Amino acid sequence: MQQDSHGLEITTDSAEAAARYDETVRAYLGFSTRTGELLKQTYAADADLALAHITRGYFLHLFCVPALERKAVQAREAAEATIAQRGATPREKLHLAALKAWNAGDMQAATDRWEDILLRWPTDTLAIRLSHFSHFYLTGGGAMRESINRIMHAWNEDEPDYGFVLGVASFSHEEAGDYATAEALGRKAVDINPKDIWATHAVAHVMEMQGRHRDGIAWLDRHCGEWSEANNFRFHTWWHKALYHLELDQYDAVLALYDQQVRGEQTEEYLDITNGTAMLWRLELRGVDVGDRWAELADISQRHMTDHLLAFADAHYMMALAAGGQPDAADEMLAKLEADANTTSTQGAINAEVGLPVCRATLALRRDQPAEALDILMNNRDRIWRLGGSHAQRDIWALMAVQAAMASKDYDTARALLAQRTATKPTSAWSWRQYAAALDGAGDATAAETARQRAAAALAA
Repeated sequence: MQQDSHGLEITTDSAEAAARYDETVRAYLGFSTRTGELLKQTYAADADLALAHITRGYFLHLFCVPALERKAVQAREAAEATIAQRGATPREKLHLAALKAWNAGDMQAATDRWEDILLRWPTDTLAIRLSHFSHFYLTGGGAMRESINRIMHAWNEDEPDYGFVLGVASFSHEEAGDYATAEALGRKAVDINPKDIWATHAVAHVMEMQGRHRDGIAWLDRHCGEWSEANNFRFHTWWHKALYHLELDQYDAVLALYDQQVRGEQTEEYLDITNGTAMLWRLELRGVDVGDRWAELADISQRHMTDHLLAFADAHYMMALAAGGQPDAADEMLAKLEADANTTSTQGAINAEVGLPVCRATLALRRDQPAEALDILMNNRDRIWRLGGSHAQRDIWALMAVQAAMASKDYDTARALLAQRTATKPTSAWSWRQYAAALDGAGDATAAETARQRAAAALAA
């Protein structure tokens, strides 16, 4: 037996393999481009390390690409063969059970196994980060915060990776609505490790939710020089900066960030596509000409329209197909989603509940059927969170509901939605302008003028 840097046992007699595996997990925590290389070094030191096989299976699932799903199963089979020969610790067996559940499409069961691990081994950073990911797409901010709160008793400044755990805690508190705690934890994490892009991003979320657009730009400008070793996640962090500029009506800056950072590398990773589609939709909603930028997103989305491994990604692929001039592909994707919604997988169930209706609304809105889109979105507005993603990311569907209400001249609904929106986003000039338009439509000219004044004040602040 060897041990990792937290004293947790690893079934191997190779100290080198244990050290390289420990570095692999740490690189994963930091979204490092070296993660795959370090995992290969682990295999070089011990080709039969069960946790390495299991972790490889986890990583393959994280890509959400069907072609890699079989490889994830093969990684589990390799782990099972090794464990049959060498044996395994109870913790390693729980990790194997989690991977087996994920192989079967049961993300909830996988999450339950990670939580089982954390009850007994609260310093298992791999389980911490994977449960954080899964709660993000399944159960929301409250569950994320409860999960991290259960393990913080085991952590302090002397524990390796403490900063990374603070970053996870920061984002968990932000998604649960505790912005003061989230910002304090995130700033502390970045002080410990300035390269911690997840913690940097968590603080950016706080500033987004609080409407502190100029603070957010300054925060990301201050730390973006630390992202040279970060993987594609840096594109999402640049997306956050573009959101701040969007709220300040600085559309040239948004387009420049889109071209140079958000889609500077035209990758096919699902998060990169969600960044692009959600930003282009927001820009067009504000009347900005985005040129031919939809085309490459639509082409990529067509190649992934039958993936159905993450409902959140599916909903964004539909945006790209609907907006990118591929009506046949959009119809085909809708039909395949209807079939997938009948499956027993976790994501199939989410698609049945909310993913499929949201995709129908997206298509209806783009096909100039705003009343139909509005009806679907309003009937599902309290279930949108089931798609996963952050509050900031899911805001796109709140924006679609406003768009549909205004386009169908349902000014009563638009007024209600925008009253809610301006109450929670009082520094959003766009929201106040839309509120003024809805109030004009509803015949309340006095209140509309007040709303226009609030819009001007928000930009001037």
